[in-house]
Amino acid sequence: MNTQEKAKQLIEHYCNHYGVAPEKLRRRNKYQPSRVVLSEDGYVNTSAMRMALGYFIYMHFPMRVIEVAKIVGYTDHSPLSSQRKTVQHYIKTQDPYFYPYYQKLLEIAELMGVNTEYKRLTQNYSTFVRCETNEEFAEQIKYYENA
Repeated sequence: MNTQEKAKQLIEHYCNHYGVAPEKLRRRNKYQPSRVVLSEDGYVNTSAMRMALGYFIYMHFPMRVIEVAKIVGYTDHSPLSSQRKTVQHYIKTQDPYFYPYYQKLLEIAELMGVNTEYKRLTQNYSTFVRCETNEEFAEQIKYYENA
């Protein structure tokens, strides 16, 4: 089973591949984030690295959202929650800017033996269904037309 320690090791290996210290993933200032850093091979987009790591760890590791956010470099859980659909779209369409970062992350995770057999089930919406099994309750409901 994937553990928090394995997630930290994955982050270290992933950052070492790009020649970026894991501390560089953290945002210095929320108004002027450090999105691109200079590495040995050129410029590396740390925000794309954070997005890839956050999504992958959230989907395949049994950790809370706030725990994932803290080890990846976010200040709170809101970017993980709000960017999930965006990252899924980038992966589905193989976005040329984001997808190479995610592809490399998948390769490193496979080499490390990270179990990707299980995936977190996320439900973005649920249908609203009227339940009138309790007749007494159903009689007291006021139905409004054109409301």
